[in-house]
Amino acid sequence: MRPMRTFGMAIVAVVGVMSVTSAANAQAKKPAAAKAAAAPDGSKIFTTTCVVCHQLDGAGKEGLYPPLAGSEWVQGDESKLLRIILGGLSGPVEVAGETFNSAMPGWGPVLEDKDIAAVATYIRSSWGNKAGPITEAKVKSIRATMASRKTPWTIAELSAVKD
Repeated sequence: MRPMRTFGMAIVAVVGVMSVTSAANAQAKKPAAAKAAAAPDGSKIFTTTCVVCHQLDGAGKEGLYPPLAGSEWVQGDESKLLRIILGGLSGPVEVAGETFNSAMPGWGPVLEDKDIAAVATYIRSSWGNKAGPITEAKVKSIRATMASRKTPWTIAELSAVKD
């Protein structure tokens, strides 16, 4: 009888270890799932979508692409900034006293609302900019108002928008 009891205890021990191991594995997977659900990193989005024109330091390219650092468009009305990011911008724009006349593509078809909120928040708080964060709900709201829009914005059109 004693060998059976020892065998039975061994099975209980193995099952116990397996349960602890399964629980530990499940716990180890939780941070990965939580990380996947975390907010996107605006600096990474900027680096993959915006840096070519606006440069890593947000200074833009003289005569070609406007700076984001110190930009009244970045630090000003968040609705206008979101319209530019979502739908693009064409034609002349004055930034920090200098006129730029190039085209910016709209990122609305490419980026999700949470990504646009993250990158907008990043540029509004980088390079000395001190504007507040942008919420995903705000992006969703602006996207809805321009759902039928097919062309990039112009400064005249943006100036006429009343939120």
